[in-house]
This record gives sequence, C-alpha cells and structure tokens, in this order.
Amino acid sequence: MRGAQLAVERSLSMTRLRTIATKQQRDFTLVELLVVIAIIGILVALLLPAIQAARESARIMRCKNNLRQISMAMLHYETAHKSFPAGGWSSAWIGDPNVGTGPRQPGGWIYQSLPYLEQQPVASIGLGQTGDDLRSSLSEIGKSVTPMFHCPSRRPARFYPAMDLVAWNFKALQLAAKTDYAANGGNNIHINRVSWPSPDFEFVTSDCYEKYPNCNWMNKQAWMDKYWNGIVGDHNGVQMRQITDGTFSTFLTGEKWLYELYYDLVTVDAAADNAANKMAADNPGDDGSMYTGYDFDSVRVCNNISLPKRDTEYDLKNGQQDKKGALFKERFCSAHTAGVNLAKCDGSVDTWNFDVDPLVWSSFGAINDGEL
Repeated sequence: MRGAQLAVERSLSMTRLRTIATKQQRDFTLVELLVVIAIIGILVALLLPAIQAARESARIMRCKNNLRQISMAMLHYETAHKSFPAGGWSSAWIGDPNVGTGPRQPGGWIYQSLPYLEQQPVASIGLGQTGDDLRSSLSEIGKSVTPMFHCPSRRPARFYPAMDLVAWNFKALQLAAKTDYAANGGNNIHINRVSWPSPDFEFVTSDCYEKYPNCNWMNKQAWMDKYWNGIVGDHNGVQMRQITDGTFSTFLTGEKWLYELYYDLVTVDAAADNAANKMAADNPGDDGSMYTGYDFDSVRVCNNISLPKRDTEYDLKNGQQDKKGALFKERFCSAHTAGVNLAKCDGSVDTWNFDVDPLVWSSFGAINDGEL
C-alpha cells in the first residue's frame, strides 16, 4: 500500500511540474510583446499603401466607366439627331422638356443626353406645364442627382451649394446637382477670353423672358467659325462629318478641374481662404446645376498651356483669388494621382498624364486643326 501511495504522489507531482512548465512556456515577456506589436505595425505600414493604391485603381476604373457611359450616350444622341448635343443657352437657363433638342433647347448637353442614360423620367419633369408651375418643376430638374456624373475620387453624389445669380426659366437654386465631367469646347479659349462665350448668344433680357421659348437668337456664323472648334458649343453641337481630324484624335468629354478646397464644403474657414469667398459654391466653374446651358460648369477647353497638377494646384501668382477657379475654370484636370481621364469621339477612354505636351493636348481639343 505504501508503494502504491508513493507512486500516486509521484505521478501527481510530475503532472504539476508539466502544468507549470506549460504555463511558463505560454507566457510572454514584455520585450516579446513589444516586438510582436512592432512587427504588426510594420506589416500594416507596408500594406496600407498597397490597399490605398488598389482602392484608387478601383476608383479610376469607376471614373473611366462613367465617362464611357456618358460618351456612348452622346454618340447615341449623335446617331439619332445627326449632331452631338448642343451646349444650351447659358447658365441662366435650364433644360426644358417642352422645346425639343438642338439650338432651341436652353438646357446643356447633359440635359439633352439624359434619355440615352436611362434618365428619361428626369428629362420629362415639367412636360406640358407652363408659367410658374413649369419654373418650379424645372428647378426640381436642377436638383436631380445622377451618380454617373461624379468622380469617386473627388466627391460623393449628392446636392452641393449653388449660386444661381440669374435664373430665367427656373427658380434660383441654393443646392444643385453638379458634375465632375465636362464636354470638349475646343481649344480656342486662350485666343480671346472676352469673346467666349459670345454675348450674341446670351439671353438675359426681360423681353426674352416674356417671349420664352420664342426668344430671338442671332447665330453669327463668323464668330462660330473663328472661336469654336470643339464638340459642344453655345447653342450648337458639332456634326460627326465636321470632325475632320478623326474621332480617335478628338476629345469628347472628360474630368474638369476643381480646386480641392471646394469639393463639398458649404462654408470654409476664413483663415484658409479670403474673406470675400466663404462659399464653396463661389467657383465660376462649379457654381450651378449641371443641367443648365453653356457654362464652364459643364464645358471645358484644351488650350496649349500645361495642365494643372491635379486639383491640388492653383495659380500661385494669383494666390487666394484663383482658389475660386478664376484662371483654371476653363480647364480639364483630375483628382486622381495617375492623371486625367478623357473619352474620345470614338467612345474610347484613356488616362492622360499631367505632363502631356501642351501642343499634343491642344490638338486633341480641336476637331479640324489638321493635327492627327
């Protein structure tokens, strides 16, 4: 019996020793814990840039897909109407479903493209109405957000502050649907900024308001021939046969420049901006609805000046003023690090480096300059 009892006690002692040894093996010292944390931190630091790069690549693909769908809608419009959608009248006029398409349509190319983007219900708002009822309905068009017109690297698809100083056939909007994409207006803007847009195409008189939609319009072809060589123009859209440089060598639509300070803020810190410019909407290239007529909000040009380096750049010589878009409001640009996405008239979409040669860039903006 004594021997059996000793054997049991010896077995229990061995079990306790193994338990203690196992417990000691499972414990971490403070140094070991810190080493593990440091390794995890290094791995996270290495993985984050790769994750961010993958996300940005996905956003670029989404942006290019938006442009592909928009360009295909414009091409379908051209097939149906024998010209690309017209640029509309001016920012004081918005799309009206009661007056058809072409020169008599006050709304811009985005409004006229809606039926080819499966957005016919938006384009039909106000159909059959007149007077104040029509103006109220057309204001609802101005607030109709279309996610396809927003670059995912820049800002989400929602309302943004607007500053409609003049609104003739709709009620002025404080919040509006905006676009991150603009149509190609040619490359002649740098020749004479005062003459573009031409005052001959502006309707800002009470006489026109009373006669709407039968406003008088003087189409001075000499002015058009001299200053307009793009796809979308004031009251006009080019015909496919007029693109003598070829559809592969001519831009159709692309990302517009917008200083990053004004992406989505309702107000900005006065310390970061000048006192006279406290509204994010106070940018002449992004201050109204995307469904209004010919304006820098939805039409940009490719002049022979170097591209801005992303939406982070503004003209240092003009300091605070240019944050409003005073100099770059007519330019294409992008929020992407890789470059700016543009669709060409054949429907293809490419990403262009910010350091593209200005002369090459300018040649892709013109439909008939002979540069292929």
